[in-house]
Amino acid sequence: MDTLETPAVHRLLASPVGGLLDARWFERLKRRALRRDFAVQRARAAADVAVGVAPEAYLHEVDAPPAPHLHGRIEAALARYAPRRDAALDATERWTEVVWDPSSTVAERLDAERERRRAEHRRRDAADCFGFLVDDHLVPPVAYDVPDPDRVLTTHRAGLASPAAVYDVPERPPRVERSDWLPGPGTVEYWLRFPSPSPFVEGDAVARVYEPPDPADDLPTLVYYGGLGMANDCVDYWPEEASLGRALAARGIRVVLPDAPWHARREPIGRFSGEAYLARAPESTFELYAAAAVEAGVFVQWARGENAPASGSDPSPVILGGISLGGIVTMHAAGRCGGWPAAARPDAVVPVAATGDVDAVLVEGGLTPTLDLDDALGATGWYPRLHELGPLLNPPDACGLDPERVFPVYGTRDDLVPARTLTPTLDAWGVPAENRTAWETGHFGVLLRTIRGDLGDVIDRALARGPARTRRTASTG
Repeated sequence: MDTLETPAVHRLLASPVGGLLDARWFERLKRRALRRDFAVQRARAAADVAVGVAPEAYLHEVDAPPAPHLHGRIEAALARYAPRRDAALDATERWTEVVWDPSSTVAERLDAERERRRAEHRRRDAADCFGFLVDDHLVPPVAYDVPDPDRVLTTHRAGLASPAAVYDVPERPPRVERSDWLPGPGTVEYWLRFPSPSPFVEGDAVARVYEPPDPADDLPTLVYYGGLGMANDCVDYWPEEASLGRALAARGIRVVLPDAPWHARREPIGRFSGEAYLARAPESTFELYAAAAVEAGVFVQWARGENAPASGSDPSPVILGGISLGGIVTMHAAGRCGGWPAAARPDAVVPVAATGDVDAVLVEGGLTPTLDLDDALGATGWYPRLHELGPLLNPPDACGLDPERVFPVYGTRDDLVPARTLTPTLDAWGVPAENRTAWETGHFGVLLRTIRGDLGDVIDRALARGPARTRRTASTG
């Protein structure tokens, strides 16, 4: 049977050659590249709403200063990009019609998926169109619109007094729709969607699911969130798809990879994947954590419904994890799930390259100056007031799970999300030392090690805990 394929770049990164990248020089290179990559995407996202306008209007949309000497090149760049945008929109529209149509054939779904992914990748691979604007230092990495501290603190007064209500999973979850399936490389793949129950985001929560071709009646499940800026299956190579989705499905584990709010197919028009998380920081920062944590609870509930066991047998466990931004979401879910419906609580969690002190990361982490977030926060008076949002930005002081079911992973040389901002929360929660995995690497090195399969052992340990049998407890802070 014709199947989807994993790009060859994954085999290279997972090989001994890829191991050579786990070095300090690669960390420095990736950090420098991150700013340029974000700026290219900022230029591309602005073009999504500015194709056909005058160069002056485009520069305003992209949040760049006037540049009359570049007007001719800007017009040419917009004209070159417009067909890519149109092709991606057309391919996505056809994909939506086909994949969610129960009468479509496998061949039709394969064709639609390949064309959508190819077109979306080409749309986002826009450095050839807009790189000159970035290289001339005109385009910022993020178009910031940081809100006034007094307005935010007043608006969210009730949430600050009762964060559990902001992060609460509803007793009656929304109905989860399942698409038709596609044959992957040793997998069966499909999508889930449901209306997000969070007031902070619009539209559907979505995820891609990977299962073995002949699954058992009930499968252990991993729900796993990616990092900031990830476009997921809107690009050719998606690390979590290859290293977790397809790799673990081949071992008999169901893997659910959601799009975080404002990422990938949930990218707002005029914003690139993840930009909305940063643009209105720190308000948008905790809004994403709250929305994603609540949606994660719904995905966990769905997986439990799929795993209805035969009478008298134990259900398979459902664990929740994520890396970087996804790891912070995981920490919030772990800390707050004690007050959730029992079916929504994960049996174990695997937060990777995460933090328990978000306001400290916003002050001390290396990502803040790389993306000019420090300037944006400082100019609007958030320094030194970030701690006033701590109850919403940070996971609570007590864990909503048995701490023996928390399996954190972090890089000892990580200066984007430093380990020193995570370990005090782990200590407060009582997470055993033997559950903690410290890799001698930086932030991007942690991702490289997950690509190379090193996270598999941690996930196995989390799954080995089996389903949790804990009573519903009052949610903390």
